[in-house]
Amino acid sequence: MLTGDILRLSADRHPDRTALICGDDRISYGGLSAAANQFGNALLGNGVSKGGTWAIMSRNLPEYVMAHFGSAQTGAMVVNLLPAYASDELVAILKKTSASLIVVEEIFQQKIVDILDQVPALQSVIVIGQPLKDSWVSFEQFISGQPATACRTDISDDDPFAMTFTGGTTGLPKGCLVSHRARFVSCYTTAIEHGVSESDTVATVTPFYHAMGSLVWLPTAIFAGATLVIVTGWDPDDFVELTARHKITCTFMVPIQLRQILSDEHFDRDKLKSLTKVSCGGAITPADLVHEIKAKMPDTQFTNHYGQSETGPICFYHPTHPRNKANTVGHPALGVELKIVDTEGNEVGPGDTGEIIAHGPFLMSGYYNNKEETEAYFKNNDDWGWTGDLAKKDADGFISLVGRSKDMIVSGGVNIYPREVEIVLENHEDIIDCAVFGIPDDQWGEALVAFVAAKKPSLLDETKIIDHCTEHLARFKRPKHIRIVKSIPKTPSGKVQKPVLRQEFLERQNAAGSA
Repeated sequence: MLTGDILRLSADRHPDRTALICGDDRISYGGLSAAANQFGNALLGNGVSKGGTWAIMSRNLPEYVMAHFGSAQTGAMVVNLLPAYASDELVAILKKTSASLIVVEEIFQQKIVDILDQVPALQSVIVIGQPLKDSWVSFEQFISGQPATACRTDISDDDPFAMTFTGGTTGLPKGCLVSHRARFVSCYTTAIEHGVSESDTVATVTPFYHAMGSLVWLPTAIFAGATLVIVTGWDPDDFVELTARHKITCTFMVPIQLRQILSDEHFDRDKLKSLTKVSCGGAITPADLVHEIKAKMPDTQFTNHYGQSETGPICFYHPTHPRNKANTVGHPALGVELKIVDTEGNEVGPGDTGEIIAHGPFLMSGYYNNKEETEAYFKNNDDWGWTGDLAKKDADGFISLVGRSKDMIVSGGVNIYPREVEIVLENHEDIIDCAVFGIPDDQWGEALVAFVAAKKPSLLDETKIIDHCTEHLARFKRPKHIRIVKSIPKTPSGKVQKPVLRQEFLERQNAAGSA
């Protein structure tokens, strides 16, 4: 199925049903479909058609949804940009993709002003709001007068239609390019595994510029015919109030967001009583958080999942799974072929660590204009994607993530997986978050560093952490260096920024050594 058809079919079924709620605004499925059609026709009228690229940089807004589904009818490829990108990153991505048009939210348009002379291919700027320059047009002006009927273009399920950028081994971002088929499979899987239906009111917490936002949860909710409450920016108290106001039933968020709404500071069980389906992903969900939501919201069905931009969600931990498996990502999703293998591609036995590889129509098409990285991902040229994620499967088939293959620490000739140490730290009653990584060590090759965020800093010190590790970890797995911090830095998708922590630690260490 084509991505544009997802909205079209839901609009045909119930044109008058509310599709989007954003602030005080409500947009019906019929109205959303018409606006998406207008955007698609406007793109074609501006020369952005099959094989072409355009970009969007915005927070979650109705215009993002209109543009996403409208573009999907044209054969063009949308480049989803993080508003947090620095100028150099924006220039690199816009040059790499040769985007000829950009839709930018009003509050971010100065970023485009600053780089415009460095990206000559960028010919058109469409502003959600009031444009800064006379040559730019507003989103409303762009679609005004365009046909509200669907575009008629020759595209197939296997054509690429969208890309998000993710980190590369060279330090340069890679454009993860996906087809209509790949993300419809992910959308269908998500609807089934999470039980999303037309009776749901879904809060879109995840930013649309992230793969889980516009490429998984947005189309899933639209496909099901649900009502979407657009969450433009994250604030735990605002989310609680939105849930009470709109009787939100379903949402996806990263673990740190769930921990915030469950905290004593923000939790209000009565206001959250309509929320019967919660899913986490984007980062590893600690077992204690799974137990906490079950204790505080016993009527809420919690689902944890694992996936990446290249695969979509491919593993699920369900409410029906045993409590003692809460530290896992459950089983492979319906229709997902998955293995845990050694470096030669041979499956490892239960309890042994290996890399997750996956096969199926949900896999990305490749990295945009990056043959080397694409070949590395599909390294055996057999359509199996090598995720770079290390995991192990127990005797019951439950999969536990261990870490990234590139994050594995070799200390004294022994392999250490940071996730094993992080699980132990997370089990300490006074620790709310943590990150473990390796740094060069003259004696052991590498040494472990643990950054730890405390629930209440006054109750936690380094001695307590050391004692806890001594009780639960072999000597060679214990962190050599411990830092207690207020919070652990995360990407917008909730992943720990270990390179930032590593650089910060080494800079302090070097400064102390030269003092």
